[in-house]
Amino acid sequence: MDHKFEVVKRVPVFSGLNEEELKKVSGIAFLRHYRKHSTVFTEGQERSAVYFIHSGIIKVTKVDNNGNEQVICLLPKGEMFPHVGFFDDIPYPGTAQTVTDCELLAIPLGSFNQLLSSNPQIAKSVMKMMDKRLLQMQRRLHGVISGDIHRKMIVSLLQLVEEYGNEKDGGVYISIPLTNQDFANMLGMSRESVNRVLNQLKKDQLLEISRKGIFIYNLDALKSLLSSS
Repeated sequence: MDHKFEVVKRVPVFSGLNEEELKKVSGIAFLRHYRKHSTVFTEGQERSAVYFIHSGIIKVTKVDNNGNEQVICLLPKGEMFPHVGFFDDIPYPGTAQTVTDCELLAIPLGSFNQLLSSNPQIAKSVMKMMDKRLLQMQRRLHGVISGDIHRKMIVSLLQLVEEYGNEKDGGVYISIPLTNQDFANMLGMSRESVNRVLNQLKKDQLLEISRKGIFIYNLDALKSLLSSS
């Protein structure tokens, strides 16, 4: 079986399809490869396709009224994007950029809409994925608007642990290469403020950040900082 078919078969929203149905999806889909720090689409661009992440990490951002970039979400393998506007003739709601090298499955919007209309099972899976992402975004927004920069940073780290963390060497590893500027854009703070908090957390030997991800040495100790702040 060809590679594209194998990619389609591993997309969570298509998990309930039989082989013939998977072949039909494969027939309307395209595989696209992007190097890290590439732009998949930009905010306001005419919507043309729905994407599924076979490998890599995608960052979705928006620009606020003051011209500042805000990180809306980070999407790992298996996720679909964008999450809204399938049946509306509206442009892309944000800018999607690759954090790492990515292989994406792209389905033209018209073909995907027909697929949803003809297969309620897929439509139901898509709705579940949209609900999950909306809840995550609501939780992240609540964490960003409450507390000082120290508390916001800890809440953000704990959310990343919950969504993307894996146990490793007695700690938790988040395999997402985030820069301090990414954190600043997620929290709506200056990079200098983020630098101070992260440097303090490193000094307290709670975490380490590298180009490949974040390693949290003691998750319980990090959580305990919330009750003391």
